[in-house]
Amino acid sequence: MRALKIILALFLSLTSLANSQVTLSRFLGDHMVIQRDQPIALWGEAPPSARLVIRMGETLVSTEADPGGSWSAELPPQPATGKPFSITIQSGVQTLELQDLLMGDVWICAGQSNMDFPLSRDQDRDKALSETPGDNLRLFHTRYAGSGAGRNWDAATLAQLQPESFLQGEWTRCTPEAMARFSAVGYYFGHALHGELGVPIGLMDLAAGGTPTEAWISRSALAGNPKTRSLVEEGNWLRNPELEVWCQTRAGQNLGQSQAKEIELPGDARGPNHPFKPGFMALTALKPLARTSVRGVLWYQGESNAESSARVAQHADLFPLLIQDMRDNFRQPDMPFLFVQLPAMGRPHWPLFREQQRIFSQQLPHVAMAVTIDVGHPTDVHPRQKRPVGLRLARLALHLTKPEGTAPTGPTIERFAKTKEGLRIWFANTAHQLATRDQAPPRGFEIIESDGTVHAVQARMEGATVLLLFPSSLNPVEVRYAWAPVPDCNLTDARGLPAAPFWAR
Repeated sequence: MRALKIILALFLSLTSLANSQVTLSRFLGDHMVIQRDQPIALWGEAPPSARLVIRMGETLVSTEADPGGSWSAELPPQPATGKPFSITIQSGVQTLELQDLLMGDVWICAGQSNMDFPLSRDQDRDKALSETPGDNLRLFHTRYAGSGAGRNWDAATLAQLQPESFLQGEWTRCTPEAMARFSAVGYYFGHALHGELGVPIGLMDLAAGGTPTEAWISRSALAGNPKTRSLVEEGNWLRNPELEVWCQTRAGQNLGQSQAKEIELPGDARGPNHPFKPGFMALTALKPLARTSVRGVLWYQGESNAESSARVAQHADLFPLLIQDMRDNFRQPDMPFLFVQLPAMGRPHWPLFREQQRIFSQQLPHVAMAVTIDVGHPTDVHPRQKRPVGLRLARLALHLTKPEGTAPTGPTIERFAKTKEGLRIWFANTAHQLATRDQAPPRGFEIIESDGTVHAVQARMEGATVLLLFPSSLNPVEVRYAWAPVPDCNLTDARGLPAAPFWAR
């Protein structure tokens, strides 16, 4: 009996030891790119108070796990290199090794389904997949336990609605198989950026279909802003009238299985967890990355926040808060935030939403917008032409590095004034010359009189300006361009980059 007790005690001791090994964060792994010129953060779990020694080349640092078993360490910044290297973490008899690492620029790809839209579905996929991106483009592809598609989630999926289990993923090399399932926008961006900068590029696709802006903002940031506090007050968020009905309905479909089978859902005083829940994506996908350094964020989102005029107005408070919260999360007050303006589609509130996006791109520091009015689809919320989107985002990113280079976007309105000839509009970012996509006269311009009467008018280009022609009896006080869900517009610069829609007063 005593021998049995000894064997049992030894077994329990060995089991405890096996379950108390040093581990790394799920965001760290072989093949990853580490942000150049910034401190290198490593973190994970270990036995309480365990001592760890980390080695990178000739650099050696040590740290100790806290009483709860969490550990973190920081290695000094390093310049970009395309030569693979490794990092080892040793604790007692255990050694972990991160292999095939590169030092370069890391970009977060976030938002909803148009950012997550895979290269395999892009209209130029065959050409893209035949390209050889080389070994200096690396991908972190996220797998969420459940997507926002309209179906009931099973019990196993519902059980994973916790911040520590909802997200899984790994770093991979940019093989054709990995490319095919990765974000098309992200891939085209990374491929173009690496081609211009010549440094390794790491892309982390964190996007999740259908997720509204408020899901990506931390609960504390939402609660701390008087204009958004009501989104996270106690009470089931699925019945909060301030939130989008579509999101609540779809989430209800996903969570419906719990009611039929009496499954207890993970959640809190604000209701069950779901990727559409305010604050949930910030908690699941962004907060765990807070220790790491990144070059910037790519954002393609807005469809779930443009379903009504009330939601568009609400987004005016959410969008700057989102950017500030992300910058706070990564401890980078000037972190570049590059986003995609919603393209053409038959949704009535999208013109107003696009105008809001344009204004923010001009008002917020270190924020820039890629115009995509020419690559949308009238009835498909997921247009399949993603190459121009990624390339335009890459142009914005390159402008951060070489601001003295060419203009980062197509034409943007500077001012307008009534003249003897008509109403003249001055544009910036014209590459010194305006053009049209189809070589026809510019289309899509309207003037508005003081009583609100709208008139479509003819226009002609004169250098870097557009002259609107109308009868002398009219007295316009406002002018707008491409102001329709699916506008008939054609103004570009000499390089073919489209002019941004606007309403100027």
